[in-house]
Amino acid sequence: MKQNTNQVKNAEEEAAIMLSHAVALSKASGSDNDLDKISALDGNLKLWVEIETTLKNAKNLLPEDIKDNLLKLSKYVERLTLTKGIHMSKSDFDTLVNINMQISEGLVEAVKNSLAREEAFSLLKCAIDLSTAKENKNSSDLINALDNNMKLWVYIKTLASSDKNKLPAETKNNLIKLADYVSSKTLEVGRNVHKVSDKTLDSMIMTNLQISEGLMSNRA
Repeated sequence: MKQNTNQVKNAEEEAAIMLSHAVALSKASGSDNDLDKISALDGNLKLWVEIETTLKNAKNLLPEDIKDNLLKLSKYVERLTLTKGIHMSKSDFDTLVNINMQISEGLVEAVKNSLAREEAFSLLKCAIDLSTAKENKNSSDLINALDNNMKLWVYIKTLASSDKNKLPAETKNNLIKLADYVSSKTLEVGRNVHKVSDKTLDSMIMTNLQISEGLMSNRA
């Protein structure tokens, strides 16, 4: 029983680390500050070098096919990071973010995770979908991303409003206010989805990233 508990704890910690670096990369991709990009890329690179070192350890008991796939991903991340660095395109950053999210999702599926982590993952995914639709100027994808983001925040508001929720009252109120903010902005954007303000979308994306980061750093 203790061994199973330790495995769950380790997997949760690894999922949290992967997601935290995904958040940092996603933020850096929209930043004009090269230092932000360097910091996020360097942190993610060190993470994958550490993963590669662990995989090559003789004591690692993962199945060989999983090891091989993770080693290939590690080499890809290292090559992309070292080759392009801060000159990466938005698409390159999104690729690194998605890799981290996919591995984290695999860890989430492998163990029973806390609600906070699942919400953090969902918030980050919605932020990426909004960012991608904005970058590609695709109205159809933007409508879908806005709809999914709206549903997520309605769900978060419902949880925060529940009497069974043990979050501090101030945190609950802040989440409810943010949910109302997202709803009003979504309706505002929906009135003319073909002429959406980048500033409005960036605000919604940043809201998701900040709450996702908060959930990961203060998880129960």
